[in-house]
Amino acid sequence: MRKLVSSFLIASCAASVWALPTQLQLDSIHASLDTLSSNMESTLLGKDDLPVAVSGFMAFRGKNFHYSNTAPAFGSDKARTAIDAIFKANIVAMPNSYMTLWTNFAFPFDLSGTFGNKYATQPTAVPTYDERVLYDHSTDYYSSTIDEEFNVGADIRAGVFGAYITAGGVIWANSSPLTMWERETAPRFAWQYELFEDEKTVSTYYKEKVFKPVKEGGRAFWTNRSFGGIFANVYQLPYNMKAQFMVSQPMDADMGTRDGLRLFAGQPGELETYGLHDMRGSIYHARIAKDKLMETMTLGLNYMGVVFDKGIIYESEFRDQWLTAGYEPMLLNTHVASIDIKGNITPKLYFMADVALSITDSLNFYKSESGNYTRDDYSSSVANPQVGVYIKAQSKYIEGWPMTIEGIYLPKDFYSPYSLSNPSRFTGWRKDETYLNAGSLRYSPNMMGLNFKLEPTFNRGYFDFQYGQHRQVEEGNDVIVFNYRLNGRNMWESTNSWTKHKPIFWADSGNADPKASGYVARTGVLEPGTGIKLRRQRGGLYGGTWEMWESFTAYENGEQIAKGEVPSHAKWSSYVSVMGGYDIGHWFNTERTVMMTGYAALSGISTTIAPIAYSEDQKDMLLWSFYGQFEPSIAVTPTFHMVGLLGIEMFRSKNAYTSYSVSNNLSKTSSMYSEVSTSYFAYAPINYLETAIGIGFDWDFADRAGLHVRYKWMTHSDEVISVNDWHSHYVAAETKVWF
Repeated sequence: MRKLVSSFLIASCAASVWALPTQLQLDSIHASLDTLSSNMESTLLGKDDLPVAVSGFMAFRGKNFHYSNTAPAFGSDKARTAIDAIFKANIVAMPNSYMTLWTNFAFPFDLSGTFGNKYATQPTAVPTYDERVLYDHSTDYYSSTIDEEFNVGADIRAGVFGAYITAGGVIWANSSPLTMWERETAPRFAWQYELFEDEKTVSTYYKEKVFKPVKEGGRAFWTNRSFGGIFANVYQLPYNMKAQFMVSQPMDADMGTRDGLRLFAGQPGELETYGLHDMRGSIYHARIAKDKLMETMTLGLNYMGVVFDKGIIYESEFRDQWLTAGYEPMLLNTHVASIDIKGNITPKLYFMADVALSITDSLNFYKSESGNYTRDDYSSSVANPQVGVYIKAQSKYIEGWPMTIEGIYLPKDFYSPYSLSNPSRFTGWRKDETYLNAGSLRYSPNMMGLNFKLEPTFNRGYFDFQYGQHRQVEEGNDVIVFNYRLNGRNMWESTNSWTKHKPIFWADSGNADPKASGYVARTGVLEPGTGIKLRRQRGGLYGGTWEMWESFTAYENGEQIAKGEVPSHAKWSSYVSVMGGYDIGHWFNTERTVMMTGYAALSGISTTIAPIAYSEDQKDMLLWSFYGQFEPSIAVTPTFHMVGLLGIEMFRSKNAYTSYSVSNNLSKTSSMYSEVSTSYFAYAPINYLETAIGIGFDWDFADRAGLHVRYKWMTHSDEVISVNDWHSHYVAAETKVWF
């Protein structure tokens, strides 16, 4: 640009003196050279001359599910096609050099037609009429909620001060691992093209996920949590200080409605906290930190508080669930304070540690003299503070062999709802349960242990090894929850209750009745009456954040079910995984990358230590699982890559039963059938087998435009209860255009 302007000015000068004699022409041009530079600079465009910039993307998505062998659980979703689109724009304005203003907004479009029932807006209702809704791509029906949307913010800079404040929409933020942090250590495969993939070429996408995987950093591995509200980040202060503050009123803090949300039940997802609403709960957060401590370290002080409105006692949805279960209504407010330190102790040794104090403030309501419950009639008590510790060290001292060690200690009553210690991502849940892969992939209270990772790289490939061994600090209920890693997301997407970002409970959808869903569930905790909604553990399938979960109680015998006794042990969680990739392109005398990637994991939950969980027949093994996935990927051209999928996943447990004989189709003469008192149940060990095979491609068909296509054939087999078996086709295509 500078050269073009210079040439233009020189040409203009030459033209103006063209009529003069040659020598005079040269003299005139030489005389103007002193001012030529300043004249040129005055014509250049600076940022203050172009204060507004717009960027964003448009995406179109189509999906089709078809169950060739349908289980009753998918009876309403034997075949379904969904088409949606979204337009997102980011606008940045710079009125001067000291201020930047921005806003993000997104508009979703539903092209999917009519649904033949009203489950979309009333998941527990009886189907009666057709209804067209913004359903497949959205999380609700009154705003656009994909990605970050309708955010506004301002960034102000002046000398040693710099800060930005943003409000509304979805705000991504973190502070310290035990106050506000997300943890996801599961591998990210190229097969799954995420909705939130940033703009990148196909070759970059495969490089980051397959050829040389990015393990930390980047959008797919964010440690951020999502909130809606007002967030201020003072990123530059004197003496290398910085601070951040947040106030939020998220929907999942509304404890008074059905299962905690105004429109849906269950566990919220990535956008659970969008917007600033008049809800029954508020979140307060603050952090102050000092950088360059000992030149390379950062020391921070953090606070996270979740406080509920006492006026919730007037809502029958909240009050009556406690009274029906035989308890006085209660609220639990949470306050967490921590001190963390992180940074490079040496250039090859990174260290992070966080020590947190968790305090629970209980509000117990009681009837006033008039016989009613009011917001002024309650007693308050503070539980003993609980101390949790998290450490992480990463060493690169051995060239090409980076190692990571993580350690955790969380007492049973430690609770920090938005930290890495809360896998449910729901502020009202304090359930006593154990997760498969606990500690290695997800943390939870009542846990201590170590996690070790070795991630060497070599010419044309890499290899990862991970081993984790964790134990509960004290005894806990033998309620076990596991997620379907191979097909879980597609299982959830295919159901009539699915939404991308804010899933609801599916199998029990509001009433916790396994008979209502068609799925023959393994029995969980059978509370008398309807139970307290946020504490239900009835067993069966649950929707999660882009995944499907299943829960059951590892009963030792049927008498425990009949008597309402939940077995309890201090359980161990064992996990070992290997993952590797190797480029075999040179075998075919081509410079194109032909990457063979494999992943395998063994995991188990047991009542005694199991160094490696290799079988469900091991002593004291409550749940055993194997997961294997093979993913070949080929760089056909720099702009066209293909990917394949071949996977298997198994879950097995000898401590499982099913209840409600009417729904499980087992006759009283069956050898599996038993009757104790008035309770009906059947011994039904878990022996699940899931398989998947698929093929897809990613293609940059133009600059800043891509097409992403996947086809997958999935199966699920329940050896004991074959009515739960299913086979399904899945086809998905997405085109995304950036501007």
